[in-house]
Order: sequence, then C-alpha cells, then structure tokens
Amino acid sequence: MRLLGVLEMVVVTAIWGSVSILAIWSGLPSPVFVFFRVFIAFLILLAFLREFDAKNFLRISVFLSGIFLALNWIALFYAVLLVPVAEAVMLYYTGPLLAVVIMHFLGERAGLARLGLAAAAFIGAVAVIKPFNISGSAGALIALVSGVLYGLLIVTNKLAVRSLPPIRLVFYQTAIAAIVTAPFLFTTEFRLTPSGLAVALTAALVNTLLALYLWYDALKKISVHLASVLSYLDPVFATAFAYFLLGQAPSATALLGGTLVITSGVLSALLEARKKGNLT
Repeated sequence: MRLLGVLEMVVVTAIWGSVSILAIWSGLPSPVFVFFRVFIAFLILLAFLREFDAKNFLRISVFLSGIFLALNWIALFYAVLLVPVAEAVMLYYTGPLLAVVIMHFLGERAGLARLGLAAAAFIGAVAVIKPFNISGSAGALIALVSGVLYGLLIVTNKLAVRSLPPIRLVFYQTAIAAIVTAPFLFTTEFRLTPSGLAVALTAALVNTLLALYLWYDALKKISVHLASVLSYLDPVFATAFAYFLLGQAPSATALLGGTLVITSGVLSALLEARKKGNLT
C-alpha cells in the first residue's frame, strides 16, 4: 500500500515536471495558457461537484489562494520562455521554504535548523540567478517571483484547508484564477491553434486534474511529509524533460544552486516529519 502511494507521488512529480514544457509547446502567452488550464479544470470540477457556495468562494484565504495560483503560474510560464526550464523550476521551488519562513512569523515556529535551510536555499537561488549576468538575470528574477508567489499560495492553502476540503479548495481556486486571467484573452495578442488548444486541454486534464487525483490518493497511503519530500522530484523531472525534449542543458552554477535549493527543501521536509514523528 505504501509502495503504491510512493509510486503515485513519483508519477505526480513527473506530470508536474512536464507542465513547463507544455506551456512552451502551446505557443500561447503565459496568462492565456493559465486561463485555459484553470477554466477547463473548473468546468470539469463543476460538472462533478454541482455546487457553488459564494460564501466559501469569497472567504479571504480561499480568494487569495486563487489569485496566487494564477499569478505564480503566469510568472513561472513566462520565465520558462526567457531562461532554461531547469533554472526557472529550481527557483520556483524556493516557494515551500519561503512558506516556512512566513508561517514562522504567523506563529507556526520553524526552528533555527529549518530557517537556516531557508537561508541556504536563498544562497542557492542567488547562484541560479547569476546576478552579474544582466542578460540572463531578468528571466531568473521573474522565476524567483514565481517562487515567492508559490510560497504565498502554500501559506493561503494552509489557512484555507482548515475549513474547506482540498478538492473544493481547488474548485474555487480554479474559478478565481480563471477570473483573474480572463482579461488577458482580450488584452494579449495570441493565436489559438488546434495544437495549442490540445496542449492546454492536456495541461488541464493531466497536469491538473489527474495529478491532483493521484496526489490525494497517494496521501491516503503515505504521510504528507513523505509526499513533500518526494515532491522535490518535480524540478529533477523538469530538468530531464527540458534536456531531452528541448535540448536545454543547465549551467554548472545553475545545477549547483538548484541542488542547494532542492536539498534544503528535502531536509526541511524531513525535519518537519521528524518533529511530528511521521514519515510513513
């Protein structure tokens, strides 16, 4: 049972690791790609849940999480057009460690070790950004912004799921994210080709709904802490996909900095698991 949960999580990380490739292949501007991804997912969830509660929709933590969901994906998928996918995703994964810092100041004490790991991840992020390489740093900074927004998404998710089942949170998040990104359909120039729509549909069905189903099913078999550790396979898969499908080989400094970010995240998740005595 536990092995099946681990295998499901590995599949989930592989699916999530491929989404940046799909964003590039779609040929769509990042906010338009995000719109189709969340809007299609919302419609499918609406067909299954058949209920829309305006009170939950307007709950502050839920509403903010939907906004951060849209913004973090817009920033990430814009960044992968400017810098190699591996660098963008590695910077994106500073988000969980930033969430640790934010929650620390909101009363969920992290301890010196986890705060130190967050600092180490920041050092790794600086290495990936290459601040002295002006031509490459703009895209990397956008990727880092996506990480910050991802961290804020994690924090608002933590607050929202205290009063709302996860699947319903995703339902309202996709609705809010669709509203946030809809104006870009009229303010951004793009050409929606059959292949682009097919890619966006794949992102909605596979990278969003199927991945979330497998994620929640895996959590029935393994702890959330083990799932958090395994989630750091996402940037590993993203790097591999970018290399084999796009021919993008990350630089040595990006690999070094990214390894520091990923290692810090894994160790932080392990420390949290040990603190709660649960890694099964």
